[in-house]
Amino acid sequence: MKLFTINDFSPYFTLFPKLSKREIEVLSMSRSGLTRSEIALELNISVSTVDNYFNNAMHKYELESSCALRAFFNFVIQDSFIKMIIYK
Repeated sequence: MKLFTINDFSPYFTLFPKLSKREIEVLSMSRSGLTRSEIALELNISVSTVDNYFNNAMHKYELESSCALRAFFNFVIQDSFIKMIIYK
């Protein structure tokens, strides 16, 4: 049973052009409240692979921690949503 699915990655690629599909998927799952262990289980990968996706994304945006990465990811998505509502 798949708990998490992104059907259309195009909005994410617009907001995060430096990230791969898998990095976006892992960050989205983290944003939805899943732990690294739960993400690994859901994607059938190891926790260290999940950590690698976080680390790669952190380096692409020159961030120092996974907390900063998650905050950045959340901010960009929220900001985009707010702009969409305001400028609709």
